[in-house]
Amino acid sequence: MEIAKRLLLTMALAISTAFLVPANPASAGGQEIRVCFEVGTFGGHRVFDCFTVVVPDLAPKPPWPPTCLSCPAALIIDNELDPKFRFDFIAELGEGLQLLGEAELAGDPGKAKELIAKATDVFLASAARLDGAEARLENVGWADLKNGKFHDDTTNNPALKATGEDLVAGLSLMQLAMGDPHPEPNIEAAMARFGQAYQDIATVYGG
Repeated sequence: MEIAKRLLLTMALAISTAFLVPANPASAGGQEIRVCFEVGTFGGHRVFDCFTVVVPDLAPKPPWPPTCLSCPAALIIDNELDPKFRFDFIAELGEGLQLLGEAELAGDPGKAKELIAKATDVFLASAARLDGAEARLENVGWADLKNGKFHDDTTNNPALKATGEDLVAGLSLMQLAMGDPHPEPNIEAAMARFGQAYQDIATVYGG
């Protein structure tokens, strides 16, 4: 089983290098945003795990809803994972987005290749944790970290919903790749959806 996993990872890295490196990587810089995932509840409060992701630009007026003027974007991805594994599953999703952001803004094509290869590895690991279970997008909105609350997206931001949809679609394609003797097309398609998820969240904050 371990040999099969290593072979699949080797193919994933080759695909990421061949197909997914930006033709003209952006110069270093950008702006930091936070993206949060709900990981559970405790004492009646929502618990979030948040990740700093770099994006090219920020809009002059942040997209926060009136009910929460400093809340980061939040995604609720439902699955049947044991709670003790959910933190790792979410951590890998967040790390993958972070790596894609770094690759987007890398000034060196070689560095961009390296970062995308790492992102492919991390997203594959996240999908593997599902162990065949389906990941579903339950809701998108904004995380009130101070009060442990979730605010629905009353702004109806299509890019925010698309972020979650693309992440879930990418996970599903990675799961298909793990059960396929020729996983390359599914891995390539999965990374395209993860890449689009990054572009979506950049649009949420960049306008």
